[in-house]
Amino acid sequence: MRYFSNAKHPGSAGYKQTVAAYCGREKYRFWELDFVRGLCVLLMVFDHCMYCFWDVLPSANQMFGTSFLSELAPVAIKYWNSAFRNNIRLVVISAFFIICGISCTLTRGNFRRFIPLAIVAGGISAVTTVLDQLVLPGAQVRFGVIHMLAAGVLLYAVLDEAAVSVGSVLGKGKKANFTREALRYLPGLVGLILLCWLFFGGFARFSHESGYWEVVGNFSPQNATNAEKDIYSVFLYVKNYYFRSGDYFPILPWSALVLAGGILGRLIYHTSAKYAFRPLDGAWNRGMCIIGRHAAVIYVAHMIVIPLYFALGAYLFSLL
Repeated sequence: MRYFSNAKHPGSAGYKQTVAAYCGREKYRFWELDFVRGLCVLLMVFDHCMYCFWDVLPSANQMFGTSFLSELAPVAIKYWNSAFRNNIRLVVISAFFIICGISCTLTRGNFRRFIPLAIVAGGISAVTTVLDQLVLPGAQVRFGVIHMLAAGVLLYAVLDEAAVSVGSVLGKGKKANFTREALRYLPGLVGLILLCWLFFGGFARFSHESGYWEVVGNFSPQNATNAEKDIYSVFLYVKNYYFRSGDYFPILPWSALVLAGGILGRLIYHTSAKYAFRPLDGAWNRGMCIIGRHAAVIYVAHMIVIPLYFALGAYLFSLL
């Protein structure tokens, strides 16, 4: 009867929502995950908007012979190159990827989650390749955040399914149940091992040389062609090599961070600790939580809508 422990009086919206969740008609969502996910997405949208001010908009203005919002380009460039922006970016993307890993522990449908991510990733590559050839050189996304998340979710699904399959043959009893539960930590453990291998093995490191923290590659394949380095770059940062992609997140360390987030998911959201933030839930967080629930759609849509908005604005400005 845990769902009823914090219910409001009968007839209230909170009480009806609680009853629906308990009866299985509505799956309870952990508002804090939606909230943080929504905040991260809003910050990403703002970041991309500033990028468009100094890179996409000038191209649109040049195309239509206008100066639409051109005075904001210096501000955007200053923001984009600031230590504040780059340090906050590292925190935001890390939080977003860890929450993705936590969410992987809350469903057995990770293979189903992977499929739309992979389709969208392919669509992004196709569309940006056309834009790169026609109007926006450098716009092509060869392996961006959606590609990496698809890889991370697929890895989680494979490892978790393997853990479940092994656990299913262990029989009954307390030891078997404990082992089955421990096996569900396999994806997170693999993620931690990969991160340790990457950083302690000397293949990547944290750098503050540019005035802000960033992950840089130490891996330098000998006698590799650029085509071979492109393949390596899908998996990890290659030292002193520019992987041409408008958005770039290699599998290591970022997909490994998604996997590692599964440990937090198991430790928190598969124990009584998952109810810790429920008393703070309320109307104050509804807007941000709605954004968080539709984070994937908003993230993909803003990559299209914002550049189109700037292009349309430049065109309309040229008609004045």
